[in-house]
Amino acid sequence: MASWIPIFAIILAVVLVIGPVMWLKPSARDRKVAAMRQSAATAGLKVQMQPLPEALGKGTAATYFSQWRNPRRLATGWGLELKRVEHEMHFDGRWDWRNGRTAPEAARPALKELIAMLPADATAIFANDSGLGVQWRERSGDAGLAAVTQALAEQRPLIEEAIRQVARTEPGLG
Repeated sequence: MASWIPIFAIILAVVLVIGPVMWLKPSARDRKVAAMRQSAATAGLKVQMQPLPEALGKGTAATYFSQWRNPRRLATGWGLELKRVEHEMHFDGRWDWRNGRTAPEAARPALKELIAMLPADATAIFANDSGLGVQWRERSGDAGLAAVTQALAEQRPLIEEAIRQVARTEPGLG
């Protein structure tokens, strides 16, 4: 019996050293998400973590932003978020305006097209100083990333021009 004590002590020491190292090792999902975010950065998208819409509970999800080409005089500060139920009073099915701030009317057709192109795990759309962003839970993997990247590439320029505020000129001046 005494001959087992040193072997047991060695095994215990190895487990105590390797255990925490294995615990800190990224999971397969963490590595996949990191690779997706790196691909997004290579494609020119910026990734930020933001809170989920209130209707979806607590937590955060990644928002992939396509930066504005010319950020001057844009009507930003609005967002669309996924709601729990579909309703005819919403902007588009389950999508409705965040905090009552709406996008200019001219941007709405492009926004509906953007929504139609998004993966099923998309949760919000933001227009702020960072650009036009799509928040999604990244569950749809590479196919979801491709859909978000394509949707932003096609619709961001249209939305950017639609939300550009025309410089106001006063009659009788000049």
